[in-house]
Amino acid sequence: MAEYLDQFFAPGIGSSTFIVVGHGQLWSCHQGATLLQRPKDYPTTKIIKRRGKKEQKQPAKPIAGEERRRQMAAKAEVRPRPLKVEAIKSFVAAAFGKALRDLKLDVLGTDDSPIPITGYYTACTHPKHSARFSVLQKSLAPSSVNSFGSRNNCPVPGTLINTNNMLGFQNLDLASLLREEGKKILHDILSGKIEECPSLLLRFLVISFADLKNWKLYYNVAFPSLDFNSKMTLLSLHSAAQVLSQEEAISLSKSMKEWCESNETTVHPFFWVDISSDSSVVVRQLKDWKDRQGGGQKLLFGFYDHGCHQNYPGWALRNYIVFLSLRWKIEKVQFLCYRERLGGIDLEKSLIGEASFAPHHGWDGSDYVPEVIGWEGETPGDGRKEMKVNSISLELMNPESQAEQQQLMHLKLMGWRHFPVDLDKLASTRCLVLGAGTLGCEVSRLLMTWGVRKVTVVDGGCVAMPDLVKQSLYVEKDCGVPRATAIVPHLEERCRAVEVEGIRMEIPVPGNPVSPSVLDDCRLLQTLVAKSNVVFLLTDTWESRWLPTLLCANENKIAITAAVGYDSYLVMRHGARPGTRSGGMDDVISQTKNLSTEDALGHQRLGCCFCNEKTSLFNSVSNETVALPGLTSIASGKAVELFARMLHHPEGIHAPGDIAGMDTEHQLGLLPHEMHGSLPKCVLSTMIGNSSNNCTACSDVVLSEYRRERLDFIMKVINQPTYLKDLTGISNSLIKSDTCLNLPASFPVNSGKLSSVKCLILGAGTLGCDVARILMDYGVRKLTVVDSGCVVVSNLARQSLYTSDDLNAPKATALLKRLKERDPSVGDQGFKDCKMEIPMPGHSVSSDGVDHVREDCEKLQKLVATHDALFLLTDTRESRWLPTLLCANENKIAITAALGYDSYLAMRHGAGPRTNSEGSNVVPAMTMSAEDVIDRKRLGCYFCNDVIAPVDSVSNRTLDQQCTVTRPGLAPIASGHAADLFARMLNHPDGIHAPADIAGTASERPFGLLPHQI
Repeated sequence: MAEYLDQFFAPGIGSSTFIVVGHGQLWSCHQGATLLQRPKDYPTTKIIKRRGKKEQKQPAKPIAGEERRRQMAAKAEVRPRPLKVEAIKSFVAAAFGKALRDLKLDVLGTDDSPIPITGYYTACTHPKHSARFSVLQKSLAPSSVNSFGSRNNCPVPGTLINTNNMLGFQNLDLASLLREEGKKILHDILSGKIEECPSLLLRFLVISFADLKNWKLYYNVAFPSLDFNSKMTLLSLHSAAQVLSQEEAISLSKSMKEWCESNETTVHPFFWVDISSDSSVVVRQLKDWKDRQGGGQKLLFGFYDHGCHQNYPGWALRNYIVFLSLRWKIEKVQFLCYRERLGGIDLEKSLIGEASFAPHHGWDGSDYVPEVIGWEGETPGDGRKEMKVNSISLELMNPESQAEQQQLMHLKLMGWRHFPVDLDKLASTRCLVLGAGTLGCEVSRLLMTWGVRKVTVVDGGCVAMPDLVKQSLYVEKDCGVPRATAIVPHLEERCRAVEVEGIRMEIPVPGNPVSPSVLDDCRLLQTLVAKSNVVFLLTDTWESRWLPTLLCANENKIAITAAVGYDSYLVMRHGARPGTRSGGMDDVISQTKNLSTEDALGHQRLGCCFCNEKTSLFNSVSNETVALPGLTSIASGKAVELFARMLHHPEGIHAPGDIAGMDTEHQLGLLPHEMHGSLPKCVLSTMIGNSSNNCTACSDVVLSEYRRERLDFIMKVINQPTYLKDLTGISNSLIKSDTCLNLPASFPVNSGKLSSVKCLILGAGTLGCDVARILMDYGVRKLTVVDSGCVVVSNLARQSLYTSDDLNAPKATALLKRLKERDPSVGDQGFKDCKMEIPMPGHSVSSDGVDHVREDCEKLQKLVATHDALFLLTDTRESRWLPTLLCANENKIAITAALGYDSYLAMRHGAGPRTNSEGSNVVPAMTMSAEDVIDRKRLGCYFCNDVIAPVDSVSNRTLDQQCTVTRPGLAPIASGHAADLFARMLNHPDGIHAPADIAGTASERPFGLLPHQI
């Protein structure tokens, strides 16, 4: 001991310093301080105080190394006690949450089956901090990828259960799940699988809910440990430095270093140590146990210990002892807790101890299932109540791409149950939109909603004040600005990822005077068509579509035409060009009989918009196209849906035309050639128009002449009115005017009635934005909008009025603000917003929230009573129940619009049931419900034909059901029908009592049929 005292009684140690000499250990402390790290079982220590230079050192008798080690070990023995271990704590990386979110959204969909994952276990490397069990981004990769690691990243197999909603997460049976994992560990022990893959003893379980919409991950982690109701007893526990001789310590350090540096062994967290009589140490794998010869002087069963506590081993020891007892029949286990420092074993921190365990009687019965413990953070008692749910916010993960992912989420959700949208194909498709007016604005926005990210818009006009309510993107400050310029920032505000190019250009038109720039315009249009994949023909005049149609036929490009009349519309796709294959350009076209009517695949060619309408192309420019306000929304939605179906069809531009009623195997449904719609007749007709040999735009003779003369040919068409007629052989008797763009007699709209009617819009989402805008186009100037939500990034492309400036603003407020920008004359008295939750049946209310719900009910009751018409446009079915009840009670006009994945509903509710005035005879209740106040058969409401009571339709549903995933083109179609239905109802002499009309029936009313449901 003297040499140690000499070390501490060196110059510089003051008289106030104590040297404490214990059995095998030295501590120093200052006067008045507590003794540092003194084991409670140590006998009284000898304290020597230096009192200046005159005081002599007390001699201490030296003890030989081996004898001293044995004495120290003997003195440090602990009394047998129940084995306590340090629990494992997990580290779940945000990158794992992001990877799980992507996996759920892109691959798993509604599948909530258990998923194999990999965690990473490590030995303790810090003297004061335990190591954590890591769940990382790569944890979701296949196990073959995760089989490589090191002692600091030992791959451990686990199970992930990711639920579809928060309710499912909260209702998981934690005890049952843990028991199932315990069964797997027990099976692996008894089957010998542990010996081949020791990390199975550390098997773990993660339960989670990936909240895709709010970018959060909720989770809990368990490290199952088998509990046989037989206590594990700790017999001894020491620092490895106290137990091992110097030679054994050196040999163990060397062997462990070799173990940890070997790619074959370093990933195995469990091993056994053979210490021979000559103090040499060999570290072996568990699978070598059956091949051992004889035995060394000592055996230690080692494991990487994550813990840092000197009085407790780590959690992994529990299952290791069970394995040794059940599999190898070892009841007293001498163990080594391997902890390291600076890349090698830390003998001071590593522990050597002995524990005993005898399994419960009958454990080996075929039906025996041990108890299993191991939920991280679980405290005694009811684990579900005591265990805290962990959460990770993913909002800061890749913020640059997060907005784009939010906008595309609804498209990815479509693939969960219906159709896997090819987002890469859509993003790379370059669309050319000709016309930035009423149709062009809506089509451009809907293309973004479908995931198109490359859009070029061509228009020659400027924004005018009358455009603001009709053309969905422009606001007052755009007046006088070229449309092609004004549209660009409005599209970019809704989607930062879109690449928009606006080109101001007049499309050369046959029969119109030639401008000085006509040749440059022709060349530019040629270039634009050549580099685009899809062209939308949305210009106001028929003849302005001729040159683009010719160029699309020549380049074999997909072309979509949409045109509106006053109360009807046409949407069609052009067929492939004649004779030559897609992707190549033949200079010479063989003159065969069927060349103009067959495409490169030998299919009958579908016609272009000029094939069956031998339209006079010359100078038919008229004033603006007047159309019913909802009509352009319907036509735009149909056009974009046609584009999406065509792009996903395996035959693309060569796909044959389908007719309504046909069977189809294509997941996006029928792919028609032409769609003709009429609002007064309530019909949509699908037609097939084959190509014509004498078409003025896509016939072989016209294309051949164009290829031969190029711009000279175009100039001849423009300057010579009879040139195309002579070239194609069309006689004057065949020339007829376009029926789609002619304007019939005006619809007798009562503008005074519309401007004074008070409309209440419930829901300011996708439907609410479109309906509000169309109502304003009709002349409605008194609107109240109710919604409880705020604008988020994912709303911008789908909900037509919002921009990035509205983010986090209440939807009701933002919607009315955008409407006022379109008509500044509307004052605050006409437009009102209300942020409130609509009380819903099936959604339980806590005692603290009862008064608030009552207030909302009274507020909604007052709103219904003070308005003339209601639009029920909320997302959930149950949120429409109370407004429907109130409308029936107040006998108010109610219009419902609702969306499914690929279908929609627009309907008007019938009048309220007849009520008895005071003193009248009592009418049987059944009769009273079936008739209105004028004794007519009542039309049903939204709930009349649905016998299922409204309940909570959100909590226990998957995200695609909660978000009402729908194809982007459906919302404007449903909104257009809903607004049109309201206008017809308001102008009907019987109003809310009007009987229902059926499509195909005759009507003498100038506004046409008034259906009940569409």
